[in-house]
Amino acid sequence: AMSRYTDRDLTTDDQIEATARRVLEEIAAVGTGTEVQLDEYISILAKYRRTCEKRANYKEAELVQHVLKQLRLEEENRHVYALTQQQELERQGLEEAHTLEFQNFNQIWNEKIDSFEEHQLECEAVMLEQHSMELTKFHGSMTAEAPKKAKFSKDLLNLRKIQETLAKQKNYVEAQKVKIKGDKLESIELDRINRDRGDRYAKKEAQILNRHRQELLAMRKRMERGRIELERRRKKELEMLLQRYNNVKRGLLGQQNIIKAKTGNMLLKHAANKKTDASGSQAIVTSMNSGTFGPGLKKKVETYPSATDVVKQIQQEVAMQHGGSDSSPTAADANSHTLPPV
Repeated sequence: AMSRYTDRDLTTDDQIEATARRVLEEIAAVGTGTEVQLDEYISILAKYRRTCEKRANYKEAELVQHVLKQLRLEEENRHVYALTQQQELERQGLEEAHTLEFQNFNQIWNEKIDSFEEHQLECEAVMLEQHSMELTKFHGSMTAEAPKKAKFSKDLLNLRKIQETLAKQKNYVEAQKVKIKGDKLESIELDRINRDRGDRYAKKEAQILNRHRQELLAMRKRMERGRIELERRRKKELEMLLQRYNNVKRGLLGQQNIIKAKTGNMLLKHAANKKTDASGSQAIVTSMNSGTFGPGLKKKVETYPSATDVVKQIQQEVAMQHGGSDSSPTAADANSHTLPPV
């Protein structure tokens, strides 16, 4: 807000008094909200108090001094509130930055894990396709393979020779008997040969399938080791992220606590200094860029009455001194330099 009082309003003692009375009326009417420039009020009332000192009107100077004290405390409270808000924003900013960093961390690692799982599925699909093609090729070669000439036993070969000999001798009856016996033995031996051939192919197929299972199992174990390593790296990076956040947070809170303690001590020390009209806020701003109120001092200041209450109390006392007959300022009031009721 722009100043509503100029140096021309504060040239003479009478102008200072008149301006100070308007300030007091404003304080009594509207209070000392955040839109009020307390430093301007303090400056005007401090000049009026010095005017009262020159006029030897010490009683009114004491009353003005009470108002100045309350204005100074309220200005300090404003400073405290602003600093408290500033530290809250600093902590909130840290939390928001950490939340964003954590979200980015999860997004990046979720993409890494998804990519790893997709790669694993692709590798399995490729290996299964290769196994299927190999098994199909084996089945095809087994079907297309021309059967080898059967190797019969000596007994069967001997029976066939006997059969041929009997047929040459025109002994067809005996030749027929030997032939039936040979055919029966040949059928048995062919069944055995076919079974051996099927067992041989089944064994080869089992070996192929077992090798496929071992290859697939080995690949899955490699993938599992890769997943474990990925999770280990993710956990390590997460621990580093959280540790970094905790370190920054601990540093910020430590710095804020130091500022709180220094600010509270400075306000307490300044509150005991009665030689100045400046508020503790001005002293803090001069020496520090940030800080907040100490808890002990806050409790103490909260027990003080507001500047508006003090002005009203002073006006009541002044009104009682005038007999309470007239509440408006008069020429006699101006000559006696007492605070007018408003």
